[in-house]
Amino acid sequence: MKCRVGRAVSSAGVAIILLILALAAVSVVYVTSNQGTSDQLSSQSRQIITLESRVQSLASAVASGRGGTSNVSLPAMNQPPAIRTIRETWYLSSSAHQDRFDPSFIVVNQGDMVRLTFIDNDTVAHDFVIGQPYNIIVNATVPGLTNDLTGRTFITNATDNSPGVVVRGTPGNVSATYSFVASHTGIFEFVCTYHAQVGMIGYLVVLPNLAYTATTTASATTTAQLTGAGVAVSIAPGAGKPSSKGFTPGTITIVLGVNSTVVWTNNDTQPHTVTADGGSFDSGYLASGATFTYSFGAAGTYTYHCTYHPWMTGTVIVKAAP
Repeated sequence: MKCRVGRAVSSAGVAIILLILALAAVSVVYVTSNQGTSDQLSSQSRQIITLESRVQSLASAVASGRGGTSNVSLPAMNQPPAIRTIRETWYLSSSAHQDRFDPSFIVVNQGDMVRLTFIDNDTVAHDFVIGQPYNIIVNATVPGLTNDLTGRTFITNATDNSPGVVVRGTPGNVSATYSFVASHTGIFEFVCTYHAQVGMIGYLVVLPNLAYTATTTASATTTAQLTGAGVAVSIAPGAGKPSSKGFTPGTITIVLGVNSTVVWTNNDTQPHTVTADGGSFDSGYLASGATFTYSFGAAGTYTYHCTYHPWMTGTVIVKAAP
């Protein structure tokens, strides 16, 4: 079993502040939708190679499992949240002769939608992992790649990806895509868990953003009335935006044999899916105005999401009849 590394840099005083200011001084800090090519990112990342030694000096300040840098004075932005398209690539460093991330620094604003494409052009497996509070696993692994930790060859796709990760390609040409909202501020280490021991690490820096207002996407729990009709869940207008409520209500409770059918209606202009985290149900492509109906046959708690918009999540609590 792999160790899922998730570490956030805690207070390191002036060294942290100097690091962030130095990062802010170079163009790599904002990877925008028109800065998505590998060549551009490679050029930008070379501008900050001199900063890597400073980051390494902060290693003693990295604490496993901590949630961020709330006690560090990070430069505050005041910009509307934007979509940041990031192309993260594995490469073999010609100087270190070891596996590395390119770029090794990603800097965005709080509230930005990060659209990540992780490229693995190697013959061995690589992944992109951030721990708490993001808990992201993007494992660009397909059959035929080698696990450097075990020496074994994968015969199936990786099964530990975060919900919404899409992996495509064959050994030597694999890509994995994932989107998330940078809602937590701080400096967070990302690693390849297969090669963390040889230094395949990087840093996600999320700057505080005064223009971002966190919105709770989950609604209050709603208990279904025992009428025998299907329980309605709406995909709210504007659900494709990170600040939206998404599924409304976000959590519902139903009773087996009394009211155990749920009807989802897409009231948004964008397509969505209703996809169980455990794979027990999946609406597939749900066009604007379309509905998806599912009847639950066993008690339990079922969590689900939209494949196209991973921040859209919901919960169905199914109780046995009294």
